[in-house]
Amino acid sequence: MTTMRPRNPRDVTTGYRLAEARRLIAELRRVAQQPSLILLPRALRLLVRGIDLLARPLALTLGPARTLVLNERTRSECEVLADASTIARRVIALRSRSDNLGAMLLRKMALELHERYGDGVALAAVMVRSLVHEACRRLAAGASPPALVRGLQRAVEAAEAALESQARPLGSCREVQALVLGATGDVELSEVLARMFEVLGPCSTIVTEELPRPGLDHEYIRGGKWDGYIPARALLPEGEAGLILRQPWIVLADEELREVEQVLPMLELVLAEPARPPLLVVARAIRGPALTMLTANHVRGLVTLGLLVLSSGATLVHDDLADMAALTGGTVLSELTGTLCRHLRREHLGRAQQAILTPTGVTLIGGQGRTRDIQRRLAAVRAELREAARGKQSEWGFLRLRLARLTGGIGILKIGAVSEHELELRKEQAEKALRVLEAAYEGGLVPGGGVALLNCLPALEGARASCADADECQGVALLEAALQEPFLQIVRNYGAVHPPLVLEEVRRRGADYGFDALRGEVVSMWERGILDCCSIVRGALRAAVSLATMLVTTDAVVFHG
Repeated sequence: MTTMRPRNPRDVTTGYRLAEARRLIAELRRVAQQPSLILLPRALRLLVRGIDLLARPLALTLGPARTLVLNERTRSECEVLADASTIARRVIALRSRSDNLGAMLLRKMALELHERYGDGVALAAVMVRSLVHEACRRLAAGASPPALVRGLQRAVEAAEAALESQARPLGSCREVQALVLGATGDVELSEVLARMFEVLGPCSTIVTEELPRPGLDHEYIRGGKWDGYIPARALLPEGEAGLILRQPWIVLADEELREVEQVLPMLELVLAEPARPPLLVVARAIRGPALTMLTANHVRGLVTLGLLVLSSGATLVHDDLADMAALTGGTVLSELTGTLCRHLRREHLGRAQQAILTPTGVTLIGGQGRTRDIQRRLAAVRAELREAARGKQSEWGFLRLRLARLTGGIGILKIGAVSEHELELRKEQAEKALRVLEAAYEGGLVPGGGVALLNCLPALEGARASCADADECQGVALLEAALQEPFLQIVRNYGAVHPPLVLEEVRRRGADYGFDALRGEVVSMWERGILDCCSIVRGALRAAVSLATMLVTTDAVVFHG
Protein backbone atom coordinates (compact mmCIF):
# COMPACT_ATOMS: atom_id res chain seq x y z
CA MET A 1 0.00 0.00 0.00
CA THR A 2 1.51 3.28 -1.08
CA THR A 3 1.10 6.36 0.99
CA MET A 4 0.29 9.70 -0.68
CA ARG A 5 2.79 12.39 0.22
CA PRO A 6 1.10 15.79 0.52
CA ARG A 7 2.01 18.30 -2.28
CA ASN A 8 4.57 20.88 -1.31
CA PRO A 9 3.00 24.38 -1.47
CA ARG A 10 6.26 25.65 -2.97
CA ASP A 11 5.79 23.31 -5.97
CA VAL A 12 2.31 24.72 -6.55
CA THR A 13 3.64 28.28 -6.49
CA THR A 14 6.50 27.45 -8.84
CA GLY A 15 4.18 25.82 -11.35
CA TYR A 16 1.87 28.81 -11.28
CA ARG A 17 4.78 31.18 -11.91
CA LEU A 18 6.00 29.13 -14.85
CA ALA A 19 2.56 29.09 -16.39
CA GLU A 20 2.24 32.85 -15.87
CA ALA A 21 5.67 33.43 -17.40
CA ARG A 22 4.76 31.35 -20.45
CA ARG A 23 1.54 33.32 -20.83
CA LEU A 24 3.39 36.62 -20.62
CA ILE A 25 6.00 35.49 -23.16
CA ALA A 26 3.26 34.45 -25.58
CA GLU A 27 1.56 37.83 -25.10
CA LEU A 28 4.82 39.71 -25.72
CA ARG A 29 5.44 37.75 -28.90
CA ARG A 30 1.95 38.56 -30.12
CA VAL A 31 2.38 42.25 -29.33
CA ALA A 32 5.83 42.34 -30.97
CA GLN A 33 4.27 41.34 -34.28
CA GLN A 34 1.89 44.34 -34.13
CA PRO A 35 2.83 48.00 -34.77
CA SER A 36 3.75 49.73 -31.50
CA LEU A 37 2.16 53.13 -30.86
CA ILE A 38 3.87 55.78 -28.76
CA LEU A 39 1.88 58.93 -27.91
CA LEU A 40 2.89 62.40 -26.80
CA PRO A 41 4.69 63.63 -24.79
CA ARG A 42 7.01 60.62 -24.91
CA ALA A 43 6.90 60.55 -28.75
CA LEU A 44 8.30 64.08 -29.04
CA ARG A 45 10.97 63.31 -26.46
CA LEU A 46 12.13 60.32 -28.53
CA LEU A 47 12.36 62.44 -31.70
CA VAL A 48 14.21 65.23 -29.89
CA ARG A 49 16.74 62.76 -28.49
CA GLY A 50 17.57 61.53 -32.01
CA ILE A 51 17.86 65.11 -33.29
CA ASP A 52 20.22 65.93 -30.42
CA LEU A 53 22.50 63.02 -31.23
CA LEU A 54 23.04 64.13 -34.84
CA ALA A 55 22.87 67.89 -34.22
CA ARG A 56 25.70 67.70 -31.69
CA PRO A 57 28.52 66.90 -34.19
CA LEU A 58 26.95 69.17 -36.82
CA ALA A 59 26.94 72.11 -34.41
CA LEU A 60 30.66 71.65 -33.72
CA THR A 61 31.42 72.61 -37.35
CA LEU A 62 29.63 75.97 -37.16
CA GLY A 63 32.00 78.92 -37.48
CA PRO A 64 35.68 79.11 -38.40
CA ALA A 65 36.89 76.94 -35.51
CA ARG A 66 35.91 73.84 -37.57
CA THR A 67 36.20 71.16 -34.91
CA LEU A 68 37.13 67.80 -36.41
CA VAL A 69 34.79 64.83 -36.05
CA LEU A 70 36.05 61.24 -36.23
CA ASN A 71 33.68 58.83 -37.98
CA GLU A 72 34.14 55.06 -37.59
CA ARG A 73 33.69 53.54 -41.05
CA THR A 74 34.63 49.98 -40.04
CA ARG A 75 36.06 48.39 -36.89
CA SER A 76 39.56 49.01 -38.23
CA GLU A 77 39.12 52.27 -40.16
CA CYS A 78 37.92 55.79 -39.38
CA GLU A 79 37.84 59.11 -41.24
CA VAL A 80 38.24 62.73 -40.21
CA LEU A 81 35.31 65.01 -41.08
CA ALA A 82 35.07 68.80 -40.76
CA ASP A 83 32.05 69.63 -42.93
CA ALA A 84 28.47 69.41 -41.64
CA SER A 85 26.94 68.16 -44.89
CA THR A 86 29.58 65.40 -45.16
CA ILE A 87 28.89 64.33 -41.57
CA ALA A 88 25.16 64.18 -42.32
CA ARG A 89 25.79 62.06 -45.44
CA ARG A 90 28.00 59.62 -43.55
CA VAL A 91 25.44 58.97 -40.79
CA ILE A 92 23.26 56.32 -42.41
CA ALA A 93 21.45 55.08 -39.29
CA LEU A 94 21.73 55.02 -35.50
CA ARG A 95 21.62 51.80 -33.50
CA SER A 96 18.51 52.68 -31.49
CA ARG A 97 15.35 52.75 -33.60
CA SER A 98 13.76 55.47 -31.49
CA ASP A 99 16.86 57.68 -31.76
CA ASN A 100 17.23 56.91 -35.44
CA LEU A 101 13.82 58.35 -36.35
CA GLY A 102 14.62 61.88 -35.18
CA ALA A 103 18.16 61.74 -36.53
CA MET A 104 17.01 60.71 -39.99
CA LEU A 105 14.51 63.59 -40.11
CA LEU A 106 17.38 65.99 -39.42
CA ARG A 107 19.59 64.19 -41.95
CA LYS A 108 16.95 64.55 -44.66
CA MET A 109 16.70 68.28 -44.01
CA ALA A 110 20.51 68.57 -44.12
CA LEU A 111 20.83 66.77 -47.45
CA GLU A 112 18.10 68.91 -49.03
CA LEU A 113 19.84 72.09 -47.84
CA HIS A 114 23.18 70.90 -49.18
CA GLU A 115 21.64 70.02 -52.55
CA ARG A 116 19.90 73.39 -52.80
CA TYR A 117 22.56 75.79 -51.47
CA GLY A 118 25.76 73.85 -50.80
CA ASP A 119 25.95 75.25 -47.26
CA GLY A 120 23.85 76.14 -44.20
CA VAL A 121 23.55 72.62 -42.76
CA ALA A 122 25.17 73.34 -39.38
CA LEU A 123 23.26 76.63 -39.08
CA ALA A 124 19.90 74.91 -39.63
CA ALA A 125 20.76 72.03 -37.27
CA VAL A 126 21.57 74.44 -34.44
CA MET A 127 18.29 76.32 -34.92
CA VAL A 128 16.23 73.11 -35.13
CA ARG A 129 17.72 71.85 -31.89
CA SER A 130 16.88 75.12 -30.13
CA LEU A 131 13.35 75.23 -31.54
CA VAL A 132 12.39 71.71 -30.47
CA HIS A 133 13.88 72.05 -26.99
CA GLU A 134 12.01 75.30 -26.39
CA ALA A 135 8.84 73.76 -27.83
CA CYS A 136 9.09 70.74 -25.46
CA ARG A 137 9.26 73.05 -22.46
CA ARG A 138 6.19 75.00 -23.53
CA LEU A 139 4.18 71.93 -24.50
CA ALA A 140 4.95 70.39 -21.11
CA ALA A 141 3.59 73.59 -19.51
CA GLY A 142 0.30 73.13 -21.40
CA ALA A 143 0.74 75.27 -24.54
CA SER A 144 -1.38 74.43 -27.60
CA PRO A 145 0.68 72.98 -30.53
CA PRO A 146 -1.43 74.70 -33.26
CA ALA A 147 -1.12 78.06 -31.48
CA LEU A 148 2.66 77.63 -31.13
CA VAL A 149 2.90 76.92 -34.85
CA ARG A 150 0.82 80.00 -35.72
CA GLY A 151 3.06 82.20 -33.63
CA LEU A 152 6.17 80.59 -35.14
CA GLN A 153 4.92 81.28 -38.67
CA ARG A 154 4.23 84.93 -37.84
CA ALA A 155 7.73 85.24 -36.41
CA VAL A 156 9.53 83.62 -39.33
CA GLU A 157 7.81 85.91 -41.85
CA ALA A 158 9.01 88.95 -39.91
CA ALA A 159 12.53 87.49 -39.61
CA GLU A 160 12.78 86.80 -43.36
CA ALA A 161 11.76 90.39 -44.16
CA ALA A 162 14.37 91.67 -41.71
CA LEU A 163 17.04 89.45 -43.30
CA GLU A 164 16.31 90.74 -46.79
CA SER A 165 16.46 94.35 -45.58
CA GLN A 166 20.06 93.75 -44.39
CA ALA A 167 21.29 92.27 -47.70
CA ARG A 168 23.86 94.08 -49.83
CA PRO A 169 24.83 93.02 -53.37
CA LEU A 170 28.01 91.02 -53.90
CA GLY A 171 30.36 93.61 -55.35
CA SER A 172 34.06 93.28 -54.56
CA CYS A 173 36.74 90.61 -54.83
CA ARG A 174 37.45 91.03 -51.12
CA GLU A 175 33.87 90.01 -50.36
CA VAL A 176 34.18 87.00 -52.68
CA GLN A 177 37.36 85.91 -50.93
CA ALA A 178 35.80 86.33 -47.48
CA LEU A 179 32.67 84.42 -48.48
CA VAL A 180 34.57 81.46 -49.95
CA LEU A 181 36.97 81.36 -47.00
CA GLY A 182 34.07 81.32 -44.56
CA ALA A 183 32.29 78.53 -46.47
CA THR A 184 35.28 76.25 -47.09
CA GLY A 185 38.19 77.34 -44.88
CA ASP A 186 40.48 76.98 -47.94
CA VAL A 187 42.69 80.08 -48.27
CA GLU A 188 44.15 79.12 -51.66
CA LEU A 189 40.74 78.38 -53.16
CA SER A 190 39.33 81.68 -51.90
CA GLU A 191 42.21 83.63 -53.48
CA VAL A 192 41.90 81.87 -56.86
CA LEU A 193 38.13 82.32 -57.06
CA ALA A 194 38.47 86.00 -56.09
CA ARG A 195 40.91 86.52 -59.00
CA MET A 196 38.55 84.74 -61.39
CA PHE A 197 35.64 86.85 -60.15
CA GLU A 198 37.67 90.02 -60.79
CA VAL A 199 38.26 89.03 -64.42
CA LEU A 200 34.92 87.43 -65.27
CA GLY A 201 32.49 89.46 -63.17
CA PRO A 202 29.54 88.27 -61.06
CA CYS A 203 27.64 86.72 -64.00
CA SER A 204 30.48 84.36 -64.85
CA THR A 205 30.21 80.62 -65.36
CA ILE A 206 32.98 78.53 -63.78
CA VAL A 207 33.56 74.85 -64.50
CA THR A 208 36.07 72.52 -62.82
CA GLU A 209 38.69 70.23 -64.29
CA GLU A 210 41.35 67.94 -62.81
CA LEU A 211 44.97 69.10 -62.72
CA PRO A 212 47.73 66.47 -63.11
CA ARG A 213 49.75 68.00 -60.26
CA PRO A 214 48.88 69.13 -56.71
CA GLY A 215 47.54 72.65 -56.36
CA LEU A 216 45.08 74.97 -58.08
CA ASP A 217 45.20 76.74 -61.43
CA HIS A 218 42.72 78.56 -63.68
CA GLU A 219 42.17 79.82 -67.20
CA TYR A 220 39.54 81.75 -69.13
CA ILE A 221 37.79 80.66 -72.31
CA ARG A 222 35.12 82.46 -74.29
CA GLY A 223 31.73 80.84 -74.01
CA GLY A 224 28.46 80.62 -72.08
CA LYS A 225 26.00 78.32 -70.33
CA TRP A 226 22.30 77.81 -71.12
CA ASP A 227 19.66 75.97 -69.09
CA GLY A 228 17.61 73.13 -70.56
CA TYR A 229 16.98 69.40 -70.38
CA ILE A 230 17.91 66.29 -72.34
CA PRO A 231 14.76 64.76 -73.89
CA ALA A 232 16.06 61.16 -73.79
CA ARG A 233 18.15 59.58 -71.00
CA ALA A 234 19.64 57.09 -73.46
CA LEU A 235 21.73 59.92 -74.93
CA LEU A 236 23.93 60.04 -71.81
CA PRO A 237 26.65 57.41 -71.27
CA GLU A 238 25.80 54.70 -68.75
CA GLY A 239 26.65 55.82 -65.23
CA GLU A 240 27.71 59.32 -66.33
CA ALA A 241 26.05 62.60 -65.35
CA GLY A 242 26.98 64.41 -68.57
CA LEU A 243 28.37 64.25 -72.09
CA ILE A 244 31.37 66.15 -73.51
CA LEU A 245 31.34 66.85 -77.26
CA ARG A 246 34.68 68.00 -78.69
CA GLN A 247 34.68 70.18 -81.83
CA PRO A 248 30.93 69.61 -82.35
CA TRP A 249 28.70 70.77 -85.18
CA ILE A 250 25.80 72.71 -83.72
CA VAL A 251 22.21 72.96 -85.01
CA LEU A 252 20.11 75.78 -83.53
CA ALA A 253 16.41 75.24 -84.23
CA ASP A 254 13.69 77.64 -83.13
CA GLU A 255 11.23 74.93 -84.10
CA GLU A 256 9.43 71.98 -82.57
CA LEU A 257 11.16 68.96 -84.08
CA ARG A 258 8.56 66.23 -84.60
CA GLU A 259 8.95 64.74 -88.06
CA VAL A 260 11.76 62.64 -89.50
CA GLU A 261 12.03 65.05 -92.45
CA GLN A 262 13.14 67.80 -90.04
CA VAL A 263 16.14 65.88 -88.64
CA LEU A 264 17.15 63.82 -91.68
CA PRO A 265 19.25 66.63 -93.31
CA MET A 266 21.42 67.10 -90.21
CA LEU A 267 22.10 63.35 -89.91
CA GLU A 268 22.99 63.14 -93.60
CA LEU A 269 25.48 66.02 -93.26
CA VAL A 270 27.30 64.31 -90.37
CA LEU A 271 27.29 60.84 -91.95
CA ALA A 272 28.70 62.28 -95.20
CA GLU A 273 31.71 63.65 -93.32
CA PRO A 274 34.60 61.12 -93.04
CA ALA A 275 35.52 62.24 -89.48
CA ARG A 276 31.85 62.15 -88.38
CA PRO A 277 32.05 65.03 -85.87
CA PRO A 278 29.69 64.99 -82.88
CA LEU A 279 26.41 66.80 -83.38
CA LEU A 280 24.66 69.05 -80.85
CA VAL A 281 21.01 69.89 -81.55
CA VAL A 282 19.48 72.72 -79.49
CA ALA A 283 15.79 73.26 -80.14
CA ARG A 284 12.54 74.61 -78.75
CA ALA A 285 11.17 71.05 -78.46
CA ILE A 286 12.17 67.55 -79.67
CA ARG A 287 9.66 64.70 -79.60
CA GLY A 288 7.90 62.01 -81.59
CA PRO A 289 9.47 60.25 -84.61
CA ALA A 290 12.23 62.89 -84.81
CA LEU A 291 13.43 62.08 -81.28
CA THR A 292 13.19 58.34 -81.95
CA MET A 293 15.32 58.58 -85.08
CA LEU A 294 18.01 60.76 -83.47
CA THR A 295 18.22 58.51 -80.40
CA ALA A 296 18.42 55.34 -82.50
CA ASN A 297 21.36 56.69 -84.52
CA HIS A 298 23.17 57.67 -81.34
CA VAL A 299 22.59 54.32 -79.58
CA ARG A 300 23.72 52.37 -82.67
CA GLY A 301 26.96 54.40 -82.71
CA LEU A 302 26.42 55.99 -86.12
CA VAL A 303 26.50 59.52 -84.70
CA THR A 304 27.71 60.97 -81.39
CA LEU A 305 24.70 63.09 -80.56
CA GLY A 306 23.71 65.63 -77.93
CA LEU A 307 20.15 66.95 -77.68
CA LEU A 308 18.97 69.86 -75.57
CA VAL A 309 15.54 71.45 -75.20
CA LEU A 310 15.88 74.99 -73.87
CA SER A 311 13.93 75.85 -70.73
CA SER A 312 14.16 79.62 -71.17
CA GLY A 313 10.43 80.09 -71.68
CA ALA A 314 8.50 80.65 -74.89
CA THR A 315 9.38 84.34 -75.24
CA LEU A 316 13.09 83.97 -74.43
CA VAL A 317 14.08 80.91 -76.48
CA HIS A 318 14.64 82.98 -79.63
CA ASP A 319 17.00 85.37 -77.77
CA ASP A 320 18.99 82.45 -76.35
CA LEU A 321 19.30 80.78 -79.75
CA ALA A 322 20.34 84.08 -81.37
CA ASP A 323 23.07 84.53 -78.73
CA MET A 324 24.27 80.97 -79.38
CA ALA A 325 24.33 81.67 -83.10
CA ALA A 326 26.49 84.79 -82.60
CA LEU A 327 28.94 82.85 -80.40
CA THR A 328 29.21 79.78 -82.63
CA GLY A 329 28.81 81.34 -86.09
CA GLY A 330 25.65 79.36 -86.80
CA THR A 331 22.20 80.30 -88.07
CA VAL A 332 18.95 80.09 -86.14
CA LEU A 333 16.61 77.85 -88.11
CA SER A 334 13.08 79.29 -87.90
CA GLU A 335 10.33 80.90 -89.92
CA LEU A 336 11.61 84.34 -88.84
CA THR A 337 14.98 83.79 -90.53
CA GLY A 338 13.40 82.10 -93.55
CA THR A 339 15.47 78.92 -93.09
CA LEU A 340 13.92 75.74 -91.68
CA CYS A 341 15.52 72.48 -90.53
CA ARG A 342 14.26 70.79 -93.72
CA HIS A 343 16.53 73.13 -95.72
CA LEU A 344 19.63 72.79 -93.50
CA ARG A 345 22.99 73.25 -95.22
CA ARG A 346 26.52 73.04 -93.91
CA GLU A 347 26.97 76.83 -93.70
CA HIS A 348 24.07 77.01 -91.23
CA LEU A 349 25.94 74.94 -88.63
CA GLY A 350 27.68 76.49 -85.63
CA ARG A 351 31.09 75.43 -84.30
CA ALA A 352 32.73 75.36 -80.85
CA GLN A 353 35.83 73.88 -79.24
CA GLN A 354 33.75 72.00 -76.68
CA ALA A 355 30.13 71.47 -75.60
CA ILE A 356 29.48 70.10 -72.10
CA LEU A 357 25.97 68.64 -71.93
CA THR A 358 24.35 67.85 -68.55
CA PRO A 359 20.76 67.04 -67.52
CA THR A 360 20.32 70.73 -66.58
CA GLY A 361 21.87 72.53 -69.54
CA VAL A 362 24.77 73.00 -71.93
CA THR A 363 28.02 74.94 -71.68
CA LEU A 364 29.60 76.06 -74.96
CA ILE A 365 33.33 76.73 -74.78
CA GLY A 366 35.41 78.37 -77.48
CA GLY A 367 32.65 79.32 -79.90
CA GLN A 368 33.92 80.11 -83.41
CA GLY A 369 31.57 83.01 -84.17
CA ARG A 370 32.80 86.17 -85.88
CA THR A 371 33.85 89.02 -83.60
CA ARG A 372 31.77 91.49 -85.61
CA ASP A 373 28.57 89.49 -85.03
CA ILE A 374 29.29 89.14 -81.31
CA GLN A 375 29.94 92.89 -80.93
CA ARG A 376 26.69 93.68 -82.74
CA ARG A 377 24.80 91.35 -80.45
CA LEU A 378 26.45 92.85 -77.38
CA ALA A 379 25.43 96.37 -78.44
CA ALA A 380 21.80 95.25 -78.80
CA VAL A 381 21.76 93.62 -75.35
CA ARG A 382 23.35 96.67 -73.70
CA ALA A 383 20.71 98.89 -75.31
CA GLU A 384 17.97 96.66 -73.86
CA LEU A 385 19.69 96.77 -70.47
CA ARG A 386 19.66 100.58 -70.46
CA GLU A 387 15.96 100.62 -71.32
CA ALA A 388 14.98 97.98 -68.75
CA ALA A 389 12.98 99.40 -65.89
CA ARG A 390 14.61 99.27 -62.47
CA GLY A 391 11.63 97.47 -61.00
CA LYS A 392 11.87 94.51 -63.39
CA GLN A 393 14.57 92.58 -61.54
CA SER A 394 13.99 89.34 -63.47
CA GLU A 395 14.42 91.07 -66.85
CA TRP A 396 17.53 92.91 -65.64
CA GLY A 397 19.06 89.67 -64.37
CA PHE A 398 18.37 87.86 -67.65
CA LEU A 399 20.02 90.64 -69.67
CA ARG A 400 23.08 90.56 -67.38
CA LEU A 401 23.30 86.82 -67.89
CA ARG A 402 23.19 87.27 -71.66
CA LEU A 403 26.01 89.81 -71.45
CA ALA A 404 28.14 87.35 -69.47
CA ARG A 405 27.65 84.64 -72.08
CA LEU A 406 28.52 86.93 -74.97
CA THR A 407 31.56 88.51 -73.31
CA GLY A 408 33.09 85.14 -72.58
CA GLY A 409 32.20 84.64 -68.90
CA ILE A 410 33.64 81.11 -68.71
CA GLY A 411 36.37 80.24 -66.26
CA ILE A 412 38.00 76.84 -65.80
CA LEU A 413 39.12 76.06 -62.25
CA LYS A 414 41.75 73.31 -62.32
CA ILE A 415 42.12 71.21 -59.17
CA GLY A 416 44.97 68.84 -58.34
CA ALA A 417 45.96 66.84 -55.25
CA VAL A 418 48.39 64.22 -54.01
CA SER A 419 45.83 61.44 -53.55
CA GLU A 420 42.41 60.51 -54.92
CA HIS A 421 40.80 61.09 -51.54
CA GLU A 422 42.27 64.59 -51.24
CA LEU A 423 41.24 65.36 -54.83
CA GLU A 424 37.63 64.41 -54.12
CA LEU A 425 37.59 66.58 -51.00
CA ARG A 426 38.97 69.60 -52.86
CA LYS A 427 36.51 69.13 -55.69
CA GLU A 428 33.65 68.98 -53.18
CA GLN A 429 34.90 72.18 -51.54
CA ALA A 430 35.18 73.91 -54.92
CA GLU A 431 31.64 72.91 -55.91
CA LYS A 432 30.38 74.12 -52.53
CA ALA A 433 32.14 77.48 -52.99
CA LEU A 434 30.69 77.94 -56.47
CA ARG A 435 27.16 77.24 -55.22
CA VAL A 436 27.62 79.70 -52.37
CA LEU A 437 28.84 82.39 -54.79
CA GLU A 438 25.89 81.77 -57.08
CA ALA A 439 23.48 82.11 -54.15
CA ALA A 440 25.29 85.27 -52.99
CA TYR A 441 24.91 86.86 -56.41
CA GLU A 442 21.17 86.13 -56.38
CA GLY A 443 20.39 87.07 -52.76
CA GLY A 444 23.21 89.37 -51.62
CA LEU A 445 25.37 89.37 -48.49
CA VAL A 446 24.57 89.85 -44.80
CA PRO A 447 26.82 90.09 -41.71
CA GLY A 448 28.20 86.66 -40.80
CA GLY A 449 28.77 84.86 -37.54
CA GLY A 450 25.06 84.70 -36.68
CA VAL A 451 24.84 88.52 -36.48
CA ALA A 452 22.28 88.78 -39.31
CA LEU A 453 19.93 86.55 -37.30
CA LEU A 454 20.49 88.61 -34.14
CA ASN A 455 19.53 91.71 -36.11
CA CYS A 456 16.15 90.11 -36.87
CA LEU A 457 15.13 90.07 -33.19
CA PRO A 458 13.63 93.60 -33.11
CA ALA A 459 11.35 92.69 -36.03
CA LEU A 460 9.75 89.95 -33.93
CA GLU A 461 8.18 92.56 -31.63
CA GLY A 462 5.71 93.38 -34.39
CA ALA A 463 4.89 89.70 -34.81
CA ARG A 464 4.30 89.38 -31.06
CA ALA A 465 1.97 92.38 -31.07
CA SER A 466 -0.23 90.75 -33.75
CA CYS A 467 -0.60 87.44 -31.85
CA ALA A 468 -4.13 86.44 -30.86
CA ASP A 469 -3.31 84.78 -27.52
CA ALA A 470 -0.51 83.93 -25.11
CA ASP A 471 0.28 80.58 -26.77
CA GLU A 472 0.93 82.33 -30.09
CA CYS A 473 3.29 84.69 -28.27
CA GLN A 474 5.08 81.59 -27.01
CA GLY A 475 5.56 80.56 -30.67
CA VAL A 476 7.31 83.88 -31.32
CA ALA A 477 9.49 83.23 -28.28
CA LEU A 478 10.59 79.92 -29.84
CA LEU A 479 12.13 81.74 -32.78
CA GLU A 480 13.67 84.43 -30.54
CA ALA A 481 15.70 81.75 -28.79
CA ALA A 482 16.59 80.00 -32.05
CA LEU A 483 17.87 83.21 -33.69
CA GLN A 484 20.38 83.72 -30.86
CA GLU A 485 21.58 80.11 -30.77
CA PRO A 486 23.90 80.17 -33.88
CA PHE A 487 25.85 83.13 -32.44
CA LEU A 488 26.11 81.45 -29.03
CA GLN A 489 27.23 78.15 -30.65
CA ILE A 490 30.01 79.90 -32.61
CA VAL A 491 31.32 81.48 -29.39
CA ARG A 492 30.97 78.09 -27.65
CA ASN A 493 33.03 76.42 -30.39
CA TYR A 494 35.73 79.05 -29.96
CA GLY A 495 35.92 78.44 -26.20
CA ALA A 496 37.79 80.56 -23.62
CA VAL A 497 34.91 83.08 -23.25
CA HIS A 498 31.39 82.95 -21.81
CA PRO A 499 28.85 83.14 -24.71
CA PRO A 500 26.15 85.20 -22.90
CA LEU A 501 28.75 87.85 -21.96
CA VAL A 502 29.92 88.11 -25.57
CA LEU A 503 26.30 88.38 -26.74
CA GLU A 504 25.71 91.24 -24.29
CA GLU A 505 28.85 93.03 -25.54
CA VAL A 506 27.76 92.65 -29.18
CA ARG A 507 24.31 94.06 -28.43
CA ARG A 508 25.90 97.02 -26.64
CA ARG A 509 28.19 97.80 -29.61
CA GLY A 510 25.45 97.86 -32.27
CA ALA A 511 23.89 95.97 -35.18
CA ASP A 512 27.07 95.76 -37.30
CA TYR A 513 29.16 94.10 -34.59
CA GLY A 514 29.81 90.43 -33.99
CA PHE A 515 32.41 87.96 -32.74
CA ASP A 516 35.50 87.10 -34.78
CA ALA A 517 35.95 83.47 -33.75
CA LEU A 518 39.43 83.28 -35.29
CA ARG A 519 40.93 86.06 -33.18
CA GLY A 520 38.49 86.12 -30.27
CA GLU A 521 37.51 89.77 -30.77
CA VAL A 522 34.26 91.73 -31.05
CA VAL A 523 34.55 93.56 -34.39
CA SER A 524 32.56 95.16 -37.20
CA MET A 525 31.57 92.25 -39.44
CA TRP A 526 31.47 94.29 -42.66
CA GLU A 527 34.87 95.85 -42.01
CA ARG A 528 36.47 92.52 -41.05
CA GLY A 529 34.87 90.76 -44.04
CA ILE A 530 32.97 88.16 -41.99
CA LEU A 531 29.97 87.66 -44.27
CA ASP A 532 27.20 85.19 -45.02
CA CYS A 533 25.01 84.65 -48.04
CA CYS A 534 21.49 85.97 -47.41
CA SER A 535 19.87 83.21 -49.50
CA ILE A 536 21.62 80.48 -47.48
CA VAL A 537 20.75 82.01 -44.11
CA ARG A 538 17.13 82.43 -45.19
CA GLY A 539 17.02 78.88 -46.57
CA ALA A 540 18.46 77.45 -43.33
CA LEU A 541 15.90 79.41 -41.30
CA ARG A 542 13.01 78.15 -43.42
CA ALA A 543 14.24 74.55 -43.26
CA ALA A 544 14.66 74.67 -39.47
CA VAL A 545 11.20 76.15 -38.90
CA SER A 546 9.62 73.66 -41.30
CA LEU A 547 11.11 70.65 -39.48
CA ALA A 548 10.30 72.08 -36.05
CA THR A 549 6.70 72.73 -37.12
CA MET A 550 6.32 69.11 -38.21
CA LEU A 551 7.76 67.84 -34.91
CA VAL A 552 5.60 70.10 -32.75
CA THR A 553 2.43 68.90 -34.49
CA THR A 554 3.39 65.19 -34.34
CA ASP A 555 1.02 63.38 -31.98
CA ALA A 556 2.34 59.83 -32.18
CA VAL A 557 5.19 57.64 -33.40
CA VAL A 558 4.52 54.13 -34.76
CA PHE A 559 7.23 51.44 -34.83
CA HIS A 560 6.63 48.28 -36.91
CA GLY A 561 7.90 44.80 -36.09
